[in-house]
Amino acid sequence: MKRRIVCLALLLALCCSFVPQAFAMANLDYYISANFGRSYDVFSGPGRHYYRANMGKAMYGGGAARVYGMEGDWIMMGYQTSAGDYRIGYVHKDALNTATYVNGAIAPLQFSYYAAYADGYCNITDDPVINNKMICSLPENTPVTVLATMGTSWTYVEANTSEGLMRGFVWSIHLKNSTAPTTPAPTYAPLPTMPPLPTAIPWPTAAPVIPTWPPVTAAPWPTYAPIITAVPWNPPTAQPWRTATPGPSTDEWLPEAKNMYLTGNWPVYSGPGEYYYRANKGKATKGEGTCQVYGVENMGYGDWLLIGYPMSSGGYRIGYVRADALGARISDVPALRLTYHTRRLAVNAALTDDPLHTAAAVAEIPAGTYVMFLGYMYSPDAVWAYVEVIADNQIMRGFVLVGALEAE
Repeated sequence: MKRRIVCLALLLALCCSFVPQAFAMANLDYYISANFGRSYDVFSGPGRHYYRANMGKAMYGGGAARVYGMEGDWIMMGYQTSAGDYRIGYVHKDALNTATYVNGAIAPLQFSYYAAYADGYCNITDDPVINNKMICSLPENTPVTVLATMGTSWTYVEANTSEGLMRGFVWSIHLKNSTAPTTPAPTYAPLPTMPPLPTAIPWPTAAPVIPTWPPVTAAPWPTYAPIITAVPWNPPTAQPWRTATPGPSTDEWLPEAKNMYLTGNWPVYSGPGEYYYRANKGKATKGEGTCQVYGVENMGYGDWLLIGYPMSSGGYRIGYVRADALGARISDVPALRLTYHTRRLAVNAALTDDPLHTAAAVAEIPAGTYVMFLGYMYSPDAVWAYVEVIADNQIMRGFVLVGALEAE
């Protein structure tokens, strides 16, 4: 008996050793039972912009459920599907209004937020309990946010997948701390030494006969008046962010930007992470020079700067670069205090990363789409809503006219 206990302890230690130490802080091993009485839509994360299983129709149909905790207005719960699988996802807190029983207090979820990367064999599932049915694969070096563990084998993560923004479970052994290869590069025996090449036969030294041609006088190239006259770009002037009336709550305005100098060339993403949409066919870059800095944000992948800068095309772009672009001067930049809550579009809307100059659209968002509202921005002729949304199967941030949002 003693030997069996020792073996089980060694096996448990071996399984745990595959989970990076920084990830083993929060866990989902505790839950309470409940029955919410009727059907509710189920999303993989705490919001309608997250992936929804069953081809966008996943639904809890009432009956026994496990409740793991509350995150904002959303309840994380698990239940058995009619197909015999198990699904863990989120339902809106309105489910509490129809509950027939909830056996205990629903505690707020306290997740650990760490960056990790998938290896070449990483699959994601919403069923770590019964059948572990795969939803999709994560390509090697896909960045994920580690949120919690379940048992000794599973890690709960958030990632931008081929199916959209998703939360789910992966085998812990298929996560790594960096993008380095998971297996060492193969070594090869040196090639055999080749015998020396034969001595080259000297080429005849007779000078070649080159024919001469009569000189040709080139006709002068015609000159034309320039077709396009460059229009100088005038940087946007500081706007009365907190005195504009009428308007939304002053606590929800994006902060006023200040000019700062960036060194080097930096990739620009629409949000604070490399998994967000990147404009200019994935090549948007801010070169060395002055830009406008709105603030710094940290979403689990290090510090990111929200900046705005003019482009050679005459437009303007607002996006994120890594805070390394400022070096030690990052201490001079205030933290962004964005508002995170779900809003819905009342009409079709054009999403733009240039609310101050051309308002050129980067995506068209149909009416009825749920977006994550982040804040407001003022331009000389409009008020804009800064939002996060899934469009064209990419997660992106940008601006829509505030009138496109349904009234709260």
